[in-house]
Amino acid sequence: MKEYQLQKAVCEYLDLKNILFCASLGGQYQIHMSQRIKAKKTGYKKGFPDLFIYEPRGNYCGLAIELKVKYNKPTKEQWIWNEQLNKKGYKAVVCTGIDEALQTINNYLNK
Repeated sequence: MKEYQLQKAVCEYLDLKNILFCASLGGQYQIHMSQRIKAKKTGYKKGFPDLFIYEPRGNYCGLAIELKVKYNKPTKEQWIWNEQLNKKGYKAVVCTGIDEALQTINNYLNK
């Protein structure tokens, strides 16, 4: 499974659960350079998590997920985002694969 397919599957799951979320453009290198420049000028930040769930639970303001497949690892910028979000009251995690992502989401939402 590619990261695109993983993110698509997780987004479909969140839609079915009627969860308020948004996905980032991260990793979409196939878009034209002019579109990448426009995204940066309009606020896109390198390393922003793939998914952001706007549902407060427990002591958290929301859940941010960086999705990975197989042996892919987060970039330096992705780790910095996770660290900063966790410091500010969000739960920010890296999930590898569909099973870990859905388990993380379900555990978070059931708090």
